[in-house]
Formats: sequence, structure tokens, C-alpha cells
Amino acid sequence: MRHQITVKTQIPIFYLKEGKHFICYTPAFDLAASGETLEDAKKSFDTSYQLIIEETVKNGTVEEMLQNYGWTKVKNKWSTPQVVGQESKDIQIPVHA
Repeated sequence: MRHQITVKTQIPIFYLKEGKHFICYTPAFDLAASGETLEDAKKSFDTSYQLIIEETVKNGTVEEMLQNYGWTKVKNKWSTPQVVGQESKDIQIPVHA
């Protein structure tokens, strides 16, 4: 039986506002959660993240999940995919007038 340890790490979280709602998003788990306030969105994000972790621990698929989301493991330490930048880009979207 393998010994289980808990590893602490940091993940990037982006905070967005869409209309009257707030969104928390992390590319580390491709996870988004929303709420009517930023605080509500953060609570919803925490709940969703915890459910994902609990389910993958229960299924014994934590390492598989991390690999699927682009995490890397070096000397038993997991690292999130590195955010290398963020920008706003002008795009064109055809819509019916």
C-alpha cells in the first residue's frame, strides 16, 4: 500500500465579471465557478475544487488527473502549468444585426 502525503502548492486564479456575476477560473484544473458576488464565487470555487480533489482521491486517480491538466512531477514535487502571460487581443466576430 502506498503512503499518501499532502502537498501544498499555489494555483493561478483569474477573477472575471460577466454581467452581474463574478467568475473564478483556474487553468490548473480548467475549473470555473460563479457567484452573485466575488466572495460567493470564491466560496463556490473552493467547494468545486474540494469536490474534485475528494473524488479523485477516492478513485485513486489524483496523479492521472494532474497529468491530464498539464502538471509536471519532478523529484516527487508537482508543479502547475506555468502561466507565461496574459493579454487582451482584438478579434472580430460576425453576428447578425
